[in-house]
Amino acid sequence: MSSDPVVKRSVSPPHTFPWFKGVWTGVLSGLVLGFLLKAIQSFTGIAVYTLLLNIDFVPGLPPTLPELVEFALHLIVSICIGVFYIWWVQIRPKHPMLKGILIGGVSSLLYIPLSQLSTRVPDLNDTRAILYWVTAHLIYGVILGLCAKDFNKLKKGDPL
Repeated sequence: MSSDPVVKRSVSPPHTFPWFKGVWTGVLSGLVLGFLLKAIQSFTGIAVYTLLLNIDFVPGLPPTLPELVEFALHLIVSICIGVFYIWWVQIRPKHPMLKGILIGGVSSLLYIPLSQLSTRVPDLNDTRAILYWVTAHLIYGVILGLCAKDFNKLKKGDPL
């Protein structure tokens, strides 16, 4: 029996682990978050970028590393989040933007423990630092959502 030439088969199963999409989503959103917090710290003097890169509490690592290494560690975390996010959107495709914002909001809660682990970062009661931190992480979530939308367009063959 011959196969129908009009029917196109998918190159990959619909729920494969999204390494490529997830890595690029994590890199892009992590770069935006990092550069945004660096700009905020540069303009305000509030150490939100220092908080993002802070590794004082990680056993086995020196309390400070070169900024590029600390930023690379931040991007590795963001890549893990990006892979998880794209996988989540693949298996549950409804509301990708809301899911991205949810991840950004939840990750902003890291302010609470991180602010307690170092004297180099803003205090837990610094409302301006919290506002900048939460806002930047919500923007991070929006970038995640935009990446999912762009990848879905590419998957469907629509131009960006």
